[in-house]
Amino acid sequence: MSHKSLKLLLVALLVCLACYANSARYRHARDLAYAIELVSNSYVDPVSKSDLKNAALQGMLESLDPNSSYVSEESLGQFNSIFEQRYAGLGVQVEGPPIRPAITVIATLFNSPAFKAGLLPGDLIVEVDGVNTASIDTSEVSKKISGSVGTQVRLGIDREGRRIDIQATREFIETQSVSGDRRLADSTWDFKLQTAPRIAYLHANLFGEKTAIEIENALKPLRGQIDAIILDLRDNGGGLLNTAVDVCDLFLDDGLIVATQGRGMTKIESVNAKPGTVVPTNLPIAVLINENSASASEVVAACLKDRNRAIIVGQRSYGKGNVQSVIPIEGGRAAIRFTTAYYFPPSGRRIHKRPKDTDDDQWGVEPSPGAEITLDQKQLAIASERMRRRSDPLRNGVLADHPLSKVDDPNDEQISQDTQLLRAIELIQSKINPP
Repeated sequence: MSHKSLKLLLVALLVCLACYANSARYRHARDLAYAIELVSNSYVDPVSKSDLKNAALQGMLESLDPNSSYVSEESLGQFNSIFEQRYAGLGVQVEGPPIRPAITVIATLFNSPAFKAGLLPGDLIVEVDGVNTASIDTSEVSKKISGSVGTQVRLGIDREGRRIDIQATREFIETQSVSGDRRLADSTWDFKLQTAPRIAYLHANLFGEKTAIEIENALKPLRGQIDAIILDLRDNGGGLLNTAVDVCDLFLDDGLIVATQGRGMTKIESVNAKPGTVVPTNLPIAVLINENSASASEVVAACLKDRNRAIIVGQRSYGKGNVQSVIPIEGGRAAIRFTTAYYFPPSGRRIHKRPKDTDDDQWGVEPSPGAEITLDQKQLAIASERMRRRSDPLRNGVLADHPLSKVDDPNDEQISQDTQLLRAIELIQSKINPP
C-alpha cells in the first residue's frame, strides 16, 4: 500500500471514529426527537412538538430534585423580575374584598408613577380604563393596572366621596424586598420597633439583586440611634447566593462566609468577608428564622451563627443547602435551572436535608440555645396578620385621622402574640443591658 493510500485510510478511520463518537453522544437526543415526532404525529389528540419538548425538559429536570426545573418562555420574564426586583406598572399596593369593601389604595412606592400622579392611601379605585372595578376581583384589577412600560392607564378614584380621574404612565418599578416595623404615610418604612425604638427591625422576604443595598440604606441613617438589630428572615425562601454573601459582609469584616462544593464534594469556592463593616461589630444582632426560611436565608443565619455574630431565634430552618445554576436556552428566551453545588457554612456542617433524613439528623439551621420558639399554624397566621396590618398606614396608626382609618392596635400591643419576635427582643435586650 502506498504512503498516500495509507494516509487516506487513516483519515477515513479518524472520521469514522468521530462519527461513532458523535453517534453515541447524541443517541439519547435522537431517541427523544424520535419520540416527540412519533407522539406528535400519532397521538389520538393533536399535540404540538413544542409542548412535548417543554414537557420532556420539565420532566427531566424535575426528576433530579424538587429545586431543578425548566423555565419556559412564558415564565422567564416573571422568574427574572422577582430577583431583579423590578416590574412594569404604577407602583401601587391595593387591597379589596373581603379585606376591604372596595378596591383600596394601601400604599404607593415613593417616586413611582402612582406616587407622582397623586394617589393616596385610602383612595378607592372605582374604574380602570372605564371598567367598573365592582364587577372584577382584586387580582384582575392589579393585572389591568400593570402593563407595558410607556403605556398609560386611566383610573377613576373615589376620595372621601369625591370623584377624581387620574391618568398615569407605566414605568419600570423597583420593588422592595426589605420592610420595617411599620409603613409611614409616604410609603417609606420606620425601621425602629415602635415598642422598643432603640432596636432596629428589618424583615427581608427574599434575597434579590438589591436586598443587601436595601438593608445597608435602612441601617446607615440609624447610626447612633439604635443599640441592636433584629433581622427577620422568617418565610424567606431564599434567592441569590451572592446577595446572601453581601448581606453577611455588612456585619463581618473578615473570615469565611460560605463555601461551595460540587460533584464528588470537590471544593468550588470559599467566600470571605471583606475588611470593614456597615454595622459596628459590637452591635448585637438577632436573626429570626422558621421552617420556611430556606437557601440564601439559611446561608445568612448559619454564617452569622457560626461566626458568633448573631443569636438565632425561632425554629429549625427548611434545609435547602443546594445552589442552582440558571442556564439560558432557546436563544435566551427560556432557561433551565439545576443543582450544581452544595453550600456549607463556616462550621462545615451540612445544611441540606436529604430525602431520607429525619428530625434527629443534622440539617438546616438550629436556633441558638434557649432561643427555640415554635409557632403552630394558628400562631403563625396571627403573626403574619400583624405584619400585614403594620404595612398598612390606615391600620397601623400612622394615618389615624383618615376617614377610612381602622386602627385597632395603635400601640402595637398585638406584638405579644408574636412570641418569636418577643423572644428575640428579650434576648437582644439582655445583650444590651446584661444583668
